[in-house]
Amino acid sequence: MKQGYGKMLIDFSYLLSKTECKVGSPEKPLSDLGLISYRSYWKNIVLKYLHCYGYDTISIKDISQETAIHPNDIVSTLQYLGLLKYWKGKHLVLRSPELFEEFAKRVAARPANYQEIDPTCLQWSPPALDGKP
Repeated sequence: MKQGYGKMLIDFSYLLSKTECKVGSPEKPLSDLGLISYRSYWKNIVLKYLHCYGYDTISIKDISQETAIHPNDIVSTLQYLGLLKYWKGKHLVLRSPELFEEFAKRVAARPANYQEIDPTCLQWSPPALDGKP
């Protein structure tokens, strides 16, 4: 517990999904602790995406394709963060400078030994489907 192995395994599973050009999602229903772990991971990835790419022309589909996170998980994360609003028949992602300031502080406060998985080190390719969809 609290060693970062769960986050690393979640990160690795999404790296495999990206390599397969698929979106992933954990098996449902999630336990309470599982939901907390995945929600924390999704929150970090979505905030990192929004921080890097901005809000001007984003879509849930774009975020999903870039991060390999299932669109439903992205929507639930944005709702959990209070960043998604339904207005005049459209979903809008709200800007929250306070949330990004908190995110930047948390990233700066990470331990020096904190490491994300480097995708360039993955030496694996998806198995052939043998003509199966």
